[in-house]
Amino acid sequence: MNMKKLALLAIAILLCTVHSMAQEDYNKAQRPPQQKETVLGRNIQTRGGHDSYQYAYNAALREARQAYSGKTVGIRNLSKGDLKINPDGSVSYFYNYTVVELPDPSMQKVYEAINKATREVYDGCRFAIDRITILDGQSEREVVKSNIIDYLLGRGYKVVAKEHLEKLYREQQDQQSGIYNPNTTVKNNNFSAVGYFLSVRIDYGYVQVQVVNVSTGEFEGNVTVNL
Repeated sequence: MNMKKLALLAIAILLCTVHSMAQEDYNKAQRPPQQKETVLGRNIQTRGGHDSYQYAYNAALREARQAYSGKTVGIRNLSKGDLKINPDGSVSYFYNYTVVELPDPSMQKVYEAINKATREVYDGCRFAIDRITILDGQSEREVVKSNIIDYLLGRGYKVVAKEHLEKLYREQQDQQSGIYNPNTTVKNNNFSAVGYFLSVRIDYGYVQVQVVNVSTGEFEGNVTVNL
């Protein structure tokens, strides 16, 4: 294949990539706000008329950035609204939308890594935060921990203190050995026979999430996501 054909192929791939990214953006803009996205404004109408979702999305995002300067914003609930008759007789539409504040980019990657690392973990299982290591020089440990707890709860998991999870596990081990107090027996619906330690590392350039099954000591998930 000569250089001219290679150049044309590269251009075609680039155009397809740009098109797919734009399509993903305005398709996502039509969905409702997601977990961890803070709603800044609802039922906002684009200032002008538009003849496609892509153009409407670009206009709405531009307007939102102007209205909420200093914040990282996104568009949600994008939908076709009132009809507009243009001076030349053509027809377009105003679009309605919601503005949301997007989570910190590092936290978005943490959530992405948690999603991947917990694929095999059922709803209702218990988590305890084992370690949070912050090496990026920006993130605050307690804020990160609070966000992670909120995120796990929002996903339908239970979150307990590490000491509590370790205590439940020790009691379960005592039960199995026959040495236990029947008044403090750990019932299945108390421990569910499953608990997990979750560790998070935020470093320059990447985020790592590890999930360990307390009962077996085995890794249920070990995911690294580049920033």
